[in-house]
Amino acid sequence: MYNPQEQEIDLVREYFPSYHTARFQDRPEPNVAVQENFLLVSSQHSQELASTADIKVHNLRYGGTDDRQLVDVFYKDGTSEQPSPLFVYVHGGYWQMLDKSHSCSIVGPLVRRGYRVAVMDYNNCPQVTLPQLLQQFTNFLLWIFNYAEETKTTEISFAGHSAGAHLLAQLLHVPSLISEERRQKVRVVFFISGVYDLRELWQLDPVNPNNIFGLTTESATELSPILWPWPADSPSWSGVQLHVIAAEHESVTFIEQSRVFAKNLEEAGFNVIFKLFDKYDHFDIIEETVIDNSRITSYLLGAMQAEP
Repeated sequence: MYNPQEQEIDLVREYFPSYHTARFQDRPEPNVAVQENFLLVSSQHSQELASTADIKVHNLRYGGTDDRQLVDVFYKDGTSEQPSPLFVYVHGGYWQMLDKSHSCSIVGPLVRRGYRVAVMDYNNCPQVTLPQLLQQFTNFLLWIFNYAEETKTTEISFAGHSAGAHLLAQLLHVPSLISEERRQKVRVVFFISGVYDLRELWQLDPVNPNNIFGLTTESATELSPILWPWPADSPSWSGVQLHVIAAEHESVTFIEQSRVFAKNLEEAGFNVIFKLFDKYDHFDIIEETVIDNSRITSYLLGAMQAEP
């Protein structure tokens, strides 16, 4: 689709970011090594948080009863009742893998700077279909804005990675979801290494085995943010800075989906910056958010702390 002159393109490799890393090239299977490393280091980051005395966590439920509709809110000890900015993170995993225990890399640097950080979890496919998951995510958005009001949040920033960036696009898609007053609380939205077009990937069995996403040709089109009919003008979002970020070591398809998604939003009147981060791949662009002065952490902090 994004390589119309390339007739022999391997679509499976295009939709598996692990094949495009420049790291672990001394290993027999670099694509396996980069995924194993991500699972290892992201889990370590969560374990380190649990032993950090001055960082506390509230374990909350935004929906369901006995499932993964959960959110952990991290905060600096002694500040739980104080108004503060809120950062909301939505993990990836192709809607079928990972959970909040692999999603806490960024928590420490932000909490140390006075943010509360909400790390959400969600039901993976095939426990739910992707249309059902998107509805549950919409319910989460309503919940997080209620939570922000109850806790006197000063401003909200959002970030979604990979499949989480796809889910996060729903924030902009349903105008009736958020009142103007609530929208004015939103500071920055980061879409990181996202996937925004489902028309090819849903038909690839290695990506969507036995159609665990529960999609059809029609629903795959309907759930592709790159195809959504954004309004011709989006003035209510004019004060919100959107950042669509891609890593250098991604497939051409992933990079171009981010580029086109950003272009579509800009043409619709959103305030958008497209950023191609050199040297990063799909995984270390998240792994390095644990480092206070890494390039990705500095970029995120700079965007959130910039003058409106």
